[in-house]
Amino acid sequence: MEKRKHTRIVVRNMQIDISDGIGCCSGTVRDISRVGLCLSDLAKRFGRNIDAYVVVASSEDLHFKFRVRPKWEQVGRLNKRVGVEIHEPPPQWTEYILSLESKRKKK
Repeated sequence: MEKRKHTRIVVRNMQIDISDGIGCCSGTVRDISRVGLCLSDLAKRFGRNIDAYVVVASSEDLHFKFRVRPKWEQVGRLNKRVGVEIHEPPPQWTEYILSLESKRKKK
């Protein structure tokens, strides 16, 4: 049963740089919503026991910077996937998501 308030939108070609205040790594964004991201291909050891990260998401000429909180984590053999909640999404992010949502409705 889906408990999400906002629909997830699958994205391609969105990369992230993420820092936990101690180290940093890069990964990819699998899907997005108004208040969250699914981050994948993160280093397996990144961010252990940390409750907030700073993320810079980039897609083509767009760049968004967020403070996020991890909500869940799936650890694989070599890397992990993390679902994060955006703390106070910037207006530019909300506009970007609304534009993607409207494109999806037109299809």
